[in-house]
Amino acid sequence: MNIALWILQILLAAFFLTMGSIKAVLPKDKLLKVFEWIDDFSREKIKTIGGFEIAGALGLFIPGVYSLPEIIIPLSAAGLAIIMVLAAITHYNRGEKSDLNLNIVLFILLAIVIVGRLAF
Repeated sequence: MNIALWILQILLAAFFLTMGSIKAVLPKDKLLKVFEWIDDFSREKIKTIGGFEIAGALGLFIPGVYSLPEIIIPLSAAGLAIIMVLAAITHYNRGEKSDLNLNIVLFILLAIVIVGRLAF
């Protein structure tokens, strides 16, 4: 089970590092071409969301690499899960069903990491 959790954590970390970096670095006009919801938020809020995603992603695997307290892993997953709930609310309010599905899947995967890390 531990190996499966690490694989899941690495995949989730790669996803959130990528998405967070895109949001933190790219200008708003370029982001609008990919994410319609970007128009509802200021550039500062988008960068903040990206920063939280990067921090959460790092928290999913850095403790295993540098022998940090492993409680960081489920806490990071919980933070990312909260972001997914907020993102799902945004997509629901905008009527973006396909994006809502991705948020639900990511939330479930993050919940698996939380439960798995707290149980083992």
